Amino acid sequence: MQKVVIILDDTEEIHLITKKILESLDLKVVCCYNSEDLISQILAHIHDVALVLLDIYMPDKNGFMVMHSLKDRFQKRRFKIVFFTSIKEKKYILQGMSLKADGYIIKPFKNDDFKEKILKLINEPFQQF
Repeated sequence: MQKVVIILDDTEEIHLITKKILESLDLKVVCCYNSEDLISQILAHIHDVALVLLDIYMPDKNGFMVMHSLKDRFQKRRFKIVFFTSIKEKKYILQGMSLKADGYIIKPFKNDDFKEKILKLINEPFQQF
């Protein structure tokens, strides 16, 4: 079965670009625009989700709030959660990592670097915290 990557971002352009790149890695990509849709898509693909990419700036809940929700709802999760944002400030990176995120990817990104990070994240063993 194909591994699934779910993207939570409110920007159509990010969905289109990221989806094209990830599909070139033979990954199934599901795009979400809000946290409610994200939860329903995780549940719909629960056995195949490998990675969730979270934007921080979102209209309904910010990525940090979503991370808390995911950790509470999916305590025995087998997928990785990565912040996927244009925020470069060190305090935000530290905040994301303090929430036990599996990574922090800054947009814009170079395609080859992005592919390398995604493959590394997907292929590394999952560490339950």
